[in-house]
Order: sequence, then C-alpha cells, then structure tokens
Amino acid sequence: MAIPIASIPVLTGEVARRFEAEAQKNYERFLHRTPEEEKAVTERYDKGMDIVRKVLENSKLGRR
Repeated sequence: MAIPIASIPVLTGEVARRFEAEAQKNYERFLHRTPEEEKAVTERYDKGMDIVRKVLENSKLGRR
C-alpha cells in the first residue's frame, strides 16, 4: 500500500502578504547593516566555527 504524500502548506491572503513584508524588511536590514553589526555577526560566526572545530577534534572525525 502506498504512503500518502503530505500536503505542502501554502500561505495565502493576508498571511502571505505579512510574511512577504517581514521577509523584505529583514532582507533590507541585512543589506544595510552597520559596521558594528557586521563585526558582531562575524564574531558570532567565528565563535560557532571554533566550537565546531573542537567538537570535530574530540570526535576524531576531523581531517585525516
């Protein structure tokens, strides 16, 4: 017996308009970040990558 295919939710009407407006606002904010905001994002990224590297070192799954 076949497994039913799950439906894909689709936003319509006012919900879709609000979603699009919020996405556009976030994109505009991303494009016009201040140097301080850019530096903070870079620092968070670097910190996260350091954590990933440490986990890989400890798991022995890193470079071979």
